[in-house]
Amino acid sequence: MKRILYTIIFLWVAVTYTHAQQHCFFTHYSTEDGLSQNTVMSILQDHKDNLWFATWDGINRFDGYTFKVYKARQGNYISLANNRVDRLYEDCNGFLWLMTYDNRVHRFDPRTETFEQVPKAGDKGSYLNIHRVEVLANGTVWLFTENDGAIRVTISEQGSRFSCDIYSAESGLFPALYVNRVYLDKAGNEWLLTDNGLGMIPAGEKRAISYFVDTSEKAKGLKQAFYA
Repeated sequence: MKRILYTIIFLWVAVTYTHAQQHCFFTHYSTEDGLSQNTVMSILQDHKDNLWFATWDGINRFDGYTFKVYKARQGNYISLANNRVDRLYEDCNGFLWLMTYDNRVHRFDPRTETFEQVPKAGDKGSYLNIHRVEVLANGTVWLFTENDGAIRVTISEQGSRFSCDIYSAESGLFPALYVNRVYLDKAGNEWLLTDNGLGMIPAGEKRAISYFVDTSEKAKGLKQAFYA
């Protein structure tokens, strides 16, 4: 009797789940439909529900009907020098962050449809190779390098301006060569996981606090050091 009851319940759940599933439709898009390049590296849906495609020939915005292409063209006076885009991210201000094949990062403003290199060309850190981007909920953007620390990009309240600080052993802001991840806690503090221990940037501050393990004979255990 129990076996029959279990069978009935299983069939009822299976039928209910099948009817509850939505019908899906698949549509194929290619260069024939307006896509700038058939190799798509990343897809992002922004806060306005537009779809953005990172391709080997610029970025594409799709509004559900047509594609619009944004890329560097001959004669354009823009900072974007490499049209192969590998990753796309959106921050809380609606800006898009692009990581290109040449390990550079650009910020794209959908309102003005303009690109801006981050850090700006010629500024300190603009020569560093970026291998990963992380956008935090508080608007801060982190650019991670291979062995030169990480660049912290802080955005103005309006989102129009930004400033860059390099957290590395060379700059003195943090004694590390490699930053693995950054986490934002509920209090707004930013925690750095590095090759030289744990770091923390208090909310609203630039100064980093470094927590590391001192293995010398004079000091054992967890120590705390402050870096201005």
